[in-house]
Amino acid sequence: MKKRMTDSYLLKCFCAVFICFIIDSTISYFFPYNYDKSYITLVPCIGLMLFCMLVKTISGPERYFFAAVCGVYYSIVYSNSLAIYILIYVLIAFVRSYIIKIDSFSLLEALSFCIATIFAQELVIYWLMWITNMTRYPILSFLIMRVLPTLILNLFLSLGVYWIYNKIKIEVE
Repeated sequence: MKKRMTDSYLLKCFCAVFICFIIDSTISYFFPYNYDKSYITLVPCIGLMLFCMLVKTISGPERYFFAAVCGVYYSIVYSNSLAIYILIYVLIAFVRSYIIKIDSFSLLEALSFCIATIFAQELVIYWLMWITNMTRYPILSFLIMRVLPTLILNLFLSLGVYWIYNKIKIEVE
């Protein structure tokens, strides 16, 4: 019986994060794509923020399975780079589970953790693209034109994610 509850809970978490990924895609569709990097780039990260809040509620090895599946989905659907997002999501699961031991966040803690996670992800992606010569975009331009607008956008979006997470009350029964 406990296995069945865990499986249904894991399925609820997958569905919630995938819906958030779809919302991310829908929001991104309405933003102009910055091909020549001459103006700001906005990247909504609603799925990542909900993932950060949900991953602590999943226990044991299922937590890393959840992280890996979310990473694979994001990699295949959105990024064209398979391994990096899987590693990022599993690393976020590890950090959220073993380094940050807070079971439930207050609003300020949730906002801070989500923004710090998005900032770290953006920097890791930029660093990996830079060392593999996929980009020569200067770091200062990257921070001003992509990271800062992305963080500001996601600060506002994280208020909604926090409200929805608390409204849904996805918890292990």
